[in-house]
Amino acid sequence: MEGGLANPAAEVRQVWASNLEEEFERIRSAKELYPYVSMDTEFPGEIHTPSNKQYWELSPSERYEGIKANVNALHLIQVGLAFATADSRPSLAFEINLREFDPLVHPHNPKSIALLADSGIDFDRNRAEGVDASRFAILLHESGLLGNSGITWVTFDPASDFGYLVKLLTARDLPDTLSDFLRNVGHFFGNEVYDVKHMIRGLRFLPGKLEDMARSIGVKREAGSSHQAGSDSILAWNAFRKLRDLHFSQTGVRQFVGVLNVLGPIPSGCGINSAAAATGDGSGSSSNKPPVGGN
Repeated sequence: MEGGLANPAAEVRQVWASNLEEEFERIRSAKELYPYVSMDTEFPGEIHTPSNKQYWELSPSERYEGIKANVNALHLIQVGLAFATADSRPSLAFEINLREFDPLVHPHNPKSIALLADSGIDFDRNRAEGVDASRFAILLHESGLLGNSGITWVTFDPASDFGYLVKLLTARDLPDTLSDFLRNVGHFFGNEVYDVKHMIRGLRFLPGKLEDMARSIGVKREAGSSHQAGSDSILAWNAFRKLRDLHFSQTGVRQFVGVLNVLGPIPSGCGINSAAAATGDGSGSSSNKPPVGGN
């Protein structure tokens, strides 16, 4: 029983078109009980590189150029959301399977698609039974998760994850500039965001990949398999909690809040109107519109 906690391992609920509305009722209820939401996505890899420089030589703006080119060209495959309290393992997780991506038609990185298929993602089933991305965006707007000051987001190296979600939520390409993109992230997700990859930058003895890093600190995968968004969102939360308690018990983790690995800080004070977020008002009022957009 890890850390003396008695709660059972999280259930990963598979979300398809047939149960989408029912599962979003559970998501809306979960946000009232669990103030921490861990998020992960799966997408078709990368097909563009921003420049001929080595990655470590790139500025944040140059890295964003690469993220933007890939996100604008590709389709989101899965979104994972795991809900937890501050001192517990996730009690509930959702894996939303989207239908838009077709590996026979759409651009992708073949190695990434092979890896996802080996991990259990059934692209044929996603096409046949998956969630329509526009409907998912509407329900996410209406869920009360966005711009909710009572929710803290936990992620692992989420620059592309947020890129795909911003594209989904705005129904347009990503903004031209990094600063505008970060304002969009702040608008939808607020500033209470922890990026575990950013947290471990100073812990150079830890591996840089989620699975390897979690294993090195004694965190096991509780459900599902790697490269599936629901399972990875659970692993990211459990790794965050273990790092917080093991390595940052004295200094705390507030020093890391609101900063995305490789891109920089999310501007504060640009979230959705808190009243609209609290009531889940996704009606398209001006308070829920992004501050800037893409093409």
